[in-house]
This record gives sequence, structure tokens and C-alpha cells, in this order.
Amino acid sequence: MKRTTEEWGIIGVLSIVLVAVVAIAYFDIYRFFSFVGLLSDFQIFAILVSFGFDMLPTIVQQFSLGAIHTELLQSGFDPTLFVVLTAFALLIGQLILYVVGMFIRKVSKGSIGNIAGKNHFLHKYHFLVYLIIPFVGIIGDLAMIYSGHQRINLIKIVPFLIIGDFISASRWIYPAVAQLEISKLFGG
Repeated sequence: MKRTTEEWGIIGVLSIVLVAVVAIAYFDIYRFFSFVGLLSDFQIFAILVSFGFDMLPTIVQQFSLGAIHTELLQSGFDPTLFVVLTAFALLIGQLILYVVGMFIRKVSKGSIGNIAGKNHFLHKYHFLVYLIIPFVGIIGDLAMIYSGHQRINLIKIVPFLIIGDFISASRWIYPAVAQLEISKLFGG
């Protein structure tokens, strides 16, 4: 079966992520960053745990990493870099759900529905739908699976996902930094 450009793009992104994970494991990133002196062991641990956690679907995220995030921010890690890493992890998780939807379509051999036409609501309102996906939890996860199943054009939705992911990450990271700064002012 011939693959579409969109499918090759998704395969490429997932391949890059897989290569990065294998490279991190192979080259022992803890020793590398400690050797260079850029990050402490805890910061590396917190970043990797946060990145992996943010890639998970909402239904699997049954606990909070608030303590790890707070400690990471207190350790002096750049909050803007943390926003970028978090947004990137959210995007990868959403793309994985999109691929799951494509896989479901392939396994069901199209018996679960037709590919969305030009007037489908996800085509009509993609800018609104994909901006709010990071904010609506499991509904957003299901929307990404449905989008993959219906083969909604990934090139048109990724910019809105990225914007939504950056807003979603910023809405809790920057207030947490502000709270930490205020607590420092009052001796906390």
C-alpha cells in the first residue's frame, strides 16, 4: 500500500523521537550533562520524567508531577526552556494519538467511517478545535484519535496544536515561577 506524504511525515517524526530516546539511553545523558556541568542529576531526571509524562494520553495521567516541577523550577532551570520542552512533549503525544487513529482506520479497513470531506466540522473549525485540544483532557485525546482516523490534514492542524500547547504549558509554568518568587520575597 502506498503511503501518503502525511504518513511519511508522522513516521519521520516518530523515528526522530525513537532515535533520540535510544541515543539518550546509549550515551548516558546523566553523565554527559554532569560532565559538561550544565544540569544537575535531578534536573535531568525531572526533565526526562516531565517530557515522558506530557507525551502520555490524558487518561493515563492519573497523578501529578507538581512536586518535581516545583523543585525543577526552584533549582534555577529556565522556565521558558521548560515551556518549550513541555509544549514539544505535548505535541509528540498528540501526534502519537493521531497515528493511533490512522492505525485504527487501517485495521478496521475503513468500516468505521469515511474520510472527512471538505465540509466536515474539523475542516471548518480546525483553528478553534485544535487550539483547545490541550485544555480539554480526554476529549482532546479522542479528537486527535478521530482526526487520525478521518485523516484530517496534519499540515493544517499542527500550527494550531503548537500554539495551544505553548499556551497550555505557559498557563501553569509562569504562574508557578511567580508564586516561587513571591514566596522568596516573604522568606518562604
